Amino acid sequence: MRNMTDNIAAFACARCGACCAHQAIQLNPWEVWRLARQLGLATGEFIARHTDNAGLFLRFGPDGRCVFLTPAGCAVHPARPLACRLYPLGLESGPGGDEVFAPLPRHPACQGGESPALAGTALAAYLASQGVRPWLAAQRTYLALARELTAGLAGLEPLLRRRVEGELLGDGRHPGLWQDLDRAVGAGMDDPGEVLDRHAARLRGWLAGWRAGARRKDAYF
Repeated sequence: MRNMTDNIAAFACARCGACCAHQAIQLNPWEVWRLARQLGLATGEFIARHTDNAGLFLRFGPDGRCVFLTPAGCAVHPARPLACRLYPLGLESGPGGDEVFAPLPRHPACQGGESPALAGTALAAYLASQGVRPWLAAQRTYLALARELTAGLAGLEPLLRRRVEGELLGDGRHPGLWQDLDRAVGAGMDDPGEVLDRHAARLRGWLAGWRAGARRKDAYF
């Protein structure tokens, strides 16, 4: 883990909501699951109600504001996505998995406060204060899975690739096994770590099953 935060100050959110508008918040499947459980919904229902691109992005309203922003603040704050937890930091991951934390431009109307500069142990303390550890673990898991799946499906002729990716990613309106975690592993689980592990195993099993089917020249998984 590296950072480029030495010249920015630690952030104290004032809950003004300025940063909760006109954003593109991408969600991984585990974040969808956490948000769905926070609201007492199945992941498929949450995806239909509160996301765009069949679960890939958090939905924002016609006014450009997050659908969960209320006069009292974030309605799903305990389950907020990693992007919201890190703000005003962004996270970039290199091809080798190297993580770089870097400052993002602050909204002009942001009322958040500042404290001593983030560097070294101060960065670690800030991340800990935002409870990012399980969210970072999920992000790393899905980045690794994306690389595995991309490599596993490389070289397919276009028609077959679309067919296989439709099972994995859906058609843009209906989610596939990647986004709809309850569909992939079942809706009766409530342990976040176990859910993540089982979803990863399910996706790897899907890829292995497809490969075996391709070798037999039968239908894929």
